[in-house]
Amino acid sequence: MTHITSQIKQLIWVTTRQHPFPLDFAHTALLVIDMQNGFCHPDGFCGNELGADLSAAQAIIPRIQNSIDWARKHGLLIIYTRESHLPDMSDVSPSKELRYRNAGYPIGSPGKMGRFLIQGEPGTNLIDQMQPLNTELQIDKPAQSVFIETDLVNILQQRNITHLLFTGVTTECCVLASYRQASDLGFYCLLLEDCCAAMSPVEHQAAIDVLLGENGAIGWVTSSDNLILS
Repeated sequence: MTHITSQIKQLIWVTTRQHPFPLDFAHTALLVIDMQNGFCHPDGFCGNELGADLSAAQAIIPRIQNSIDWARKHGLLIIYTRESHLPDMSDVSPSKELRYRNAGYPIGSPGKMGRFLIQGEPGTNLIDQMQPLNTELQIDKPAQSVFIETDLVNILQQRNITHLLFTGVTTECCVLASYRQASDLGFYCLLLEDCCAAMSPVEHQAAIDVLLGENGAIGWVTSSDNLILS
């Protein structure tokens, strides 16, 4: 799919950092990216084994919860993703294996909440505060972008989704990768910057700056308050 046509009949314009975003409620989905124990829980791999600062990831939890409540109220599709791999790691590309090993956290490494990024381990599960309803979707993805080796594009096409709202972790990695690919696929993409986080504020801001680059040619960025109060 290289282009998406949306027949927008009723929409609202959301205030963003630069240009207003056309929000079409009937064709919008909320993405909650990788809010997993391994990235967000103190006993998860990043917090316990790596000693990462999880304060930013913890801070966005109530704001994402508010966005989920808002999305449910308006009948939006909600999709939760998990970066994860098969137990035998057969779906880990050699490139990704090397990159994560170079970074100091090899995929499959043992931790307090099980093997890092392995399906079925407690660390790969969504945090308790982000438990989907039966009507909401969960997608395991073997790459940073949610569109790689998943059926997400078909799911969105079947449901006539043309607009995507982005939340989750980490801003510069899986969130940005998913956003950029979705944008190139033709989706209208809006990043909720106060509902995204990184282990480093510098890396979070760098990702935001990328989306704000070229006077809006790359994307739209706003706060959850601007969205909910629109």
